[in-house]
Amino acid sequence: MMRRKFTFVTLAAATTLALAACSSADGGGGGGDDTIKIGIAMKTAVQARWHHEVEVMERLAAEQGAEVIVQWANDDITKQGNQYENLMSQGIDALITVPVNDKAGPYLQTVKNEGIPIVAYDLLPQDIEVDYFVTRDNKAVGVEQAKAALEWIGDKPAKVALLKGDAANMVAQGIASGYDEVLPSASNIEVVADQWIQAWSTEEALSIAENTLSAHRDEVAAFITGTDGLAMGVVQAVRGRGLEGQVFISGLDVEPANAQLIAEGVQTMSIWTDLDDHAAKAINAAIKLAKGEEPDADGTTSNNGPEVPTGFAQVVPIYQEDLCRFIHEIAPEGWITEEEVFATTEVPASCGA
Repeated sequence: MMRRKFTFVTLAAATTLALAACSSADGGGGGGDDTIKIGIAMKTAVQARWHHEVEVMERLAAEQGAEVIVQWANDDITKQGNQYENLMSQGIDALITVPVNDKAGPYLQTVKNEGIPIVAYDLLPQDIEVDYFVTRDNKAVGVEQAKAALEWIGDKPAKVALLKGDAANMVAQGIASGYDEVLPSASNIEVVADQWIQAWSTEEALSIAENTLSAHRDEVAAFITGTDGLAMGVVQAVRGRGLEGQVFISGLDVEPANAQLIAEGVQTMSIWTDLDDHAAKAINAAIKLAKGEEPDADGTTSNNGPEVPTGFAQVVPIYQEDLCRFIHEIAPEGWITEEEVFATTEVPASCGA
C-alpha cells in the first residue's frame, strides 16, 4: 500500500532523491514503486547487539521483498530528528526506530503527520501515539528472576533483597512487576531491602548490598537484581564478606563478565533476550503496517501516553549448566567465546561438541 511522500524537501534531501533515482535507473538501490521501503533509525552503532538486530531485519525484509534504509544517530537526538526527515524524503512506507531517548516525541510527530506508521523499538517515546512497540518482555524477566530465587531458597525461611533499577525507567518498572506477581505467594521469605537504584548504578548497588548484609549479619539468602550491572555491585559486596556461592544473585543481559561469574558460581543466573525474535517482531510489524494491515500484538504498553500494541520478545534464563549452549547455540555467532566465559574455570568437556 504505497502512499504519502514527504512534503518538505530540503536541498540535501532533493540531492538524495536525485541520487536514488539515478541508482534505480542503473539497476542498483531500491526496487520500483511497488517495493515497500522500511526506514530503520538506530540510536547508536557502538553496541554489537544493534548491528546484529539490523542484519536480522535486513534479511527478513529481503525475504519478503521489502527494502530497508538504515541510519545511525550516534546518541544525538537532534541528528536522529534530521535522519527521520531524510528517511521520509526517500519515500519510506514505515519507520522502525530505537529513539535516542524517550523525549523523541516531537521529532517523531513529523513522521506521524505524514501518515507514516511508526514502530518504536526497545524504548517507547513519551507523549506521542506510535503504531507499534517491540520490547523485551520485562515482566517475564522479573518473573524468571523471582522464581529462580525461590527455587534456590527452597522451603526454609529466608531473607531477600530486591535491587530494582531506576524507578523512572519503564524497563525497571516492568521487571519489578514480575517480582510483585511471584514473591507475595512465598510465605517463607522476608523482603529486607526493596530499593530502586537511580541510573542503575553499580556503586549504589554495592553500597546497598553491603549495608543489607551488615544489618542482617550476612544472613541474606538472595539478592534479586534487575541487571548484570547491579549484580556486579552485589558480587563485590558478597566477595568482600567471603560469601561467594552462598547467596543467590540474578542479572539480565548475560554480559561476558557476568557469564564468567556464573561459570565461577558467584552469580547464580542471568536472563538473555532473544535478539532474533526482537528484530523479527519489529520488521514483520513494520511491513504489515506499510501494507495497511494490523500486526499481531502480545499486549499493550504505555509511557505517559496512550496504550500501544506491543510485541514482547522472548527471554531465556541462563544458569551455569546453560553456558555452553548459550555460547554455541543461543547467542549470535561470535557474540561470546569459551575463553571469555571460562577464563578462570575449566571448560566443560562437552562444550562446543
